[in-house]
Amino acid sequence: NVSSLVGGHRSRGPRGSLCGFRSRPPLATMKSVACNVFFLVFGIAPLCGAVTPITKVIQLLKEMEAKGVSEKEAEAVRFSAFSQWCSDQKRIKSEEIAEGTAKIEELTAKIEKAAAEIASLTDRIQELDEDVGRW
Repeated sequence: NVSSLVGGHRSRGPRGSLCGFRSRPPLATMKSVACNVFFLVFGIAPLCGAVTPITKVIQLLKEMEAKGVSEKEAEAVRFSAFSQWCSDQKRIKSEEIAEGTAKIEELTAKIEKAAAEIASLTDRIQELDEDVGRW
C-alpha cells in the first residue's frame, strides 16, 4: 500500500497520479522511445528529429579519432624531419672530427719536425761557437 509507505498520506501530483508521475506515458513519448531504441540497437542515426546522447557520444568519439589520426600523422612528419636533421648533424660532426684529427696529426708532425730542426741547429750553433772560440 502506497499510503503506508508515505506515512499514511497519499500524495498526488498535479495530474492526479501518485508522487507526480503519470501512470502511463503518452503515445508520443512511447513512439520516441521506441524509435530511439530501434535506431540505437541497429546503429542507425535517429530519424526522430532529436539528437540522442548516444549519437552525440558516437559523433564525439569519431571526431576524437580523426583528430588523433591527424595528430599522429603530423607527429610522424615532424619525427621524420627531426630524424633526418639528426643523421645530417651526425654526418657533419663526424666529418669535422675526422678533419680535426687529421689536422692534429699534421700539426704534431710539423712540431716534431721543427723540434728536430731546432735540435740540429742548436747543435750546429754550438759547433760554430766552439770553432769561433778556437780562433
